[in-house]
Amino acid sequence: MRTSGTSFIRALERFSEQVSDGLVEGKRCLSQLPVVGSTFSTIFKTLPLQTGNVTDIIITGLSYPGMYHAQNDYSMEIRGTKYDFVFLLRHFDYRHEGNSVNFTLLNDFDVDFTDSTGAQKVIPKTDTSRNSIRCTIQKIVRTAERDAKIVFLFGGHGERAEVNMMGGDTGDECDFQTIIAGDGRRIYGKELRAWFCDARYPSISVTTVFDVCYSGGSLGLSYTYHVKGSSVKVSKASRTRARIPMVQISATQPDQLAWSNRFEDGYYGQMTHALVQYLQGGEQPTIEGLVYYISKNCDPTGEQLPQVCCSRKLKGQISLFPAHDVGIPSTVPP
Repeated sequence: MRTSGTSFIRALERFSEQVSDGLVEGKRCLSQLPVVGSTFSTIFKTLPLQTGNVTDIIITGLSYPGMYHAQNDYSMEIRGTKYDFVFLLRHFDYRHEGNSVNFTLLNDFDVDFTDSTGAQKVIPKTDTSRNSIRCTIQKIVRTAERDAKIVFLFGGHGERAEVNMMGGDTGDECDFQTIIAGDGRRIYGKELRAWFCDARYPSISVTTVFDVCYSGGSLGLSYTYHVKGSSVKVSKASRTRARIPMVQISATQPDQLAWSNRFEDGYYGQMTHALVQYLQGGEQPTIEGLVYYISKNCDPTGEQLPQVCCSRKLKGQISLFPAHDVGIPSTVPP
């Protein structure tokens, strides 16, 4: 992430995903497959049985303390992710005890956090290495039930690699886009997709949110959305077919930087702020409306344009949780 900002988002409560060219499982063709993407409010436990409950939220917030970039020798440390991490805990109503979903927190700084019940504890920093992130994802998807809905949120650094995963020249299909783990090692987009697609069941759905540089389309999902005039178009982005239903919401296009800014209601990543404003609009959200709004309102200069990608075509109305007022806390980790 460029400058100190990374924020995550609200949530898709549920939506039905149209399958354009079918998904074969056990020699059976499904014409429709439910997908739930998520960032949640306190009512996420009431999700209808049709789509199942959100089961796991993985929040990754990295500040890279004391780290320097190996090639350019600049400090990698960022402060904004600390604000965002605390903001997310409050937004999701994370509690030290009694959560109704499984929270997994991957943070490289300690957080003295008071939850909504008044309980105060220090959330200690955890292992945020590449191996830890991989093991966390694979453990969750390999043990999840058939109707599991998993959300992975990442705030930190992203970069374009000069070589692909195999050490060769980079090509056109996301083999140059990476996020940086807490130990400074790269995680390629294709690797992340493979880890999630190692799921126990093909009906498990995953929504990923990246508020980092160069993140658009990094998972290589089949379809991408873009604004053309006053309408939103969907186009084929990759020939790769993910084994499970996936949605990726990214702060940028593949060649752009992600920025944070100060707004009247706090300090946010620009894409996150635009997204939250859309959720507060009051009208029935649609996938087209979501894409259009964040594209037009993230950064009026056009230097940062969010990107939404899906493993199957989505169209029309989606049900989103209404936003509730949770401001940036007055104190954040040092």
